[in-house]
Amino acid sequence: MLFALASGGSVFLLDRWSKQAARLNVTGRFLSCGPFLRLRYVPHLRPFYKRANAGAALLLIWLASLGCAFVLRNSGSWFQSQFAQIGLGLAFGGAAGNLLDVFRYHYIVNFVDLRWWPVFNLADLGIVAGLLLAFLA
Repeated sequence: MLFALASGGSVFLLDRWSKQAARLNVTGRFLSCGPFLRLRYVPHLRPFYKRANAGAALLLIWLASLGCAFVLRNSGSWFQSQFAQIGLGLAFGGAAGNLLDVFRYHYIVNFVDLRWWPVFNLADLGIVAGLLLAFLA
């Protein structure tokens, strides 16, 4: 459990810091970081995020997912390795970062542009990499 908390907290804090840095430094412009990467501030807007109960609904889904992962972990059949727990932490920490965006701004802050993939953020990376690690470990 300690591995999940440490990895989740780390990705959450890194996500918060990176989104704030993107808001302050690349809003209205972009920074090129070589031929394949640039940083640009792109709000991910969805009409659902503006609804009054959107944050509460997403929080309930996050909590239900957390509960399911906890039950599966304690059942002894899933997520037993330290790598799987780190992966779950990454995924839940990333999801919490995006959830906080929905609560605060009513959109999700994206800023990593690979030019051939939709713009994303570090929380998205934590979610995808974390789930891969959790299920493959």
